[in-house]
Amino acid sequence: MRIILAAMLCCLTLVAQAKERVITKEQLIDKVEGFWMGQMLGNYIGFPFENLYIDEAIPLLVDRVFTADYDGSPELMINRTDHRGHIPFVTATVRGAFSDDDTDIEIVTLHAVEKYGLTLTYEEITEAWTTHINGFIWAANREARTLMDLGIIPPDTGKRKFNKHWYKIDAQLTNEIWSAFFPGMLSNATELAEWGASITTDGWAIHPTIVYSAMISAAFFESDVRALVNIGLDAIPTDSPVAMGIGDLLEWHYVHSDWRKTRKLLHEKYYQFQTSEYSLPVRPVSALINGLSGIMAILYGEGDFMKTVSIATSAGYDCDNQAATSGGLLGVMSGITGMSDQVIELTKTLPAWKTWDSPFNNTYVNITRDQLPSRMKISSIVDRTV
Repeated sequence: MRIILAAMLCCLTLVAQAKERVITKEQLIDKVEGFWMGQMLGNYIGFPFENLYIDEAIPLLVDRVFTADYDGSPELMINRTDHRGHIPFVTATVRGAFSDDDTDIEIVTLHAVEKYGLTLTYEEITEAWTTHINGFIWAANREARTLMDLGIIPPDTGKRKFNKHWYKIDAQLTNEIWSAFFPGMLSNATELAEWGASITTDGWAIHPTIVYSAMISAAFFESDVRALVNIGLDAIPTDSPVAMGIGDLLEWHYVHSDWRKTRKLLHEKYYQFQTSEYSLPVRPVSALINGLSGIMAILYGEGDFMKTVSIATSAGYDCDNQAATSGGLLGVMSGITGMSDQVIELTKTLPAWKTWDSPFNNTYVNITRDQLPSRMKISSIVDRTV
């Protein structure tokens, strides 16, 4: 009898652990729209400052899209030589959001999944990359694409043996979409995100991608940011330098109310992180320092979209990437309907000389990816993802 009761108790425990969570289609659409809009806006807020602030954070909180003609106080370094410093002009000219590597490789992944299914193979994703991705890529993405032309396919294209940029941030900013495909299904989201990250990245550098995939997937049902960070932390090995950094951030966030104090501690310990086990390359585009900067922003942003993206940008380094990723996460948490009036207004008034009726004019303009539509309705991208 005791054995039967124990077995029954075990079964009840398993049922409780596997409790079904329900999301309506309307809620799912709302959150997926927030996911895409959040990534786009985060990208544009961070873009003018990309790789300009390394040793110190940006001296103000970047809470709008700054432009190359800024001459206020404090004095700021802003990209003045290309479209990064002229985003309102570009969006007005193309009449919508424009593609960048923070979102356009995910569009390629979406197209590949529609063509081959969620169980697509490395051979199939290689076909998608060689067809659609031939320019506007850098670092590990560029190296992986070059290796494909030499007949090397993933995951070898991401291994440090072949890809000299294996440790860089690329995988984090190209694989968030797997979480949108698997809302609340953390094991599926992290498994496929790791699969996608291996196209360009190796070893510990894959871990930030896994962390963010777990957090974004969980954010369809969870809105406590500290809980989300712990969910992400639980998804990676405890001896990873990324796990060590997240552990420190959780402690520093508890002790220090000012994110700038934590940013200083983060830079001192993890920008040139060296231990007996790890000797990490020192670069402003490292997956480690950028991945951890995004986690810092999520903690100190306290669930507020603009505060989170502003801190992610003001932290510096390759800041448009963590701003886009954290923006996607916060967009999932709130959904488009839960975003503040300030955020929605910014997506409508971003163009230099006009105001749109809907966020980004409901238009995503592809200026970077070959053999894909040049103009797409954002609502269509959302529907396709759903």
